[in-house]
Amino acid sequence: MTDQTGLNVTVADGIATITICQPERKNALTKPMWGTLAHIAQELSDDLDLRCIVIRGGDGAGFGAGADIHEFVRERDGFNKARDYGLLHAEALQMLQACPHPVIAAIDGPCIGASFVLAAACDLRIAADNAKFAVPPMKLGATLGYPELQIMLDLLGEAALFEILLEGQVFGPARAREIGFIARYVPIWDFEGEITKTAQRIASGAPITQRLHKKMINRLRQGGAIDAHEFDEGYRAFDSADFKEGYTAFLEKRKAVFSGK
Repeated sequence: MTDQTGLNVTVADGIATITICQPERKNALTKPMWGTLAHIAQELSDDLDLRCIVIRGGDGAGFGAGADIHEFVRERDGFNKARDYGLLHAEALQMLQACPHPVIAAIDGPCIGASFVLAAACDLRIAADNAKFAVPPMKLGATLGYPELQIMLDLLGEAALFEILLEGQVFGPARAREIGFIARYVPIWDFEGEITKTAQRIASGAPITQRLHKKMINRLRQGGAIDAHEFDEGYRAFDSADFKEGYTAFLEKRKAVFSGK
């Protein structure tokens, strides 16, 4: 089902797919989309039957051309408007990062500007070989906010981030892989199959394990000391029914069936 902001959400076999549907703007992202995305991320976070989320562009228009420049005068002209927009943008990104389920960005075609930042907020990025990347606010006289910069800095490090922002050049999947932005890329003809297989592999894993690893990695990324409760949380999976199912299935040479308990 597609809502009025141009986001479509479907769920099947424990996998939720969020599709950006604004082909007339090359799947550019609008202010209402960011608000809707934050709401969707919260709803999906609360669904413990889910195992994985995929975010992608639809209608053959690529992952996304960034923020919709046609609304800049209405929504971002001046400090107050830009700050309000930025706070909404940051909330959506932070909700995705805080979502307990693993999130895949499935990238084909353009992945530019705000769409690049959206992909950076996901846990895993897989691209087609026709993907093109850039973050060119220097060509608009705009800036990214601290939340967006922090997400990209954590992922890419200073050297790559400065290169991307200061030069504003378009680059392909090989360079994106080299700097650690994407995990891998595949030929466009194999892209749909690769995304499906990746989501299914993630969904087949023990959900408590998947969620704890995401939570722990995010905590480590934020820095600071790990307290005793947080430290112990890393071993709670060994009390779960899924752990018992996992090692029993291994010993019995069968596929494990995890319940998330």
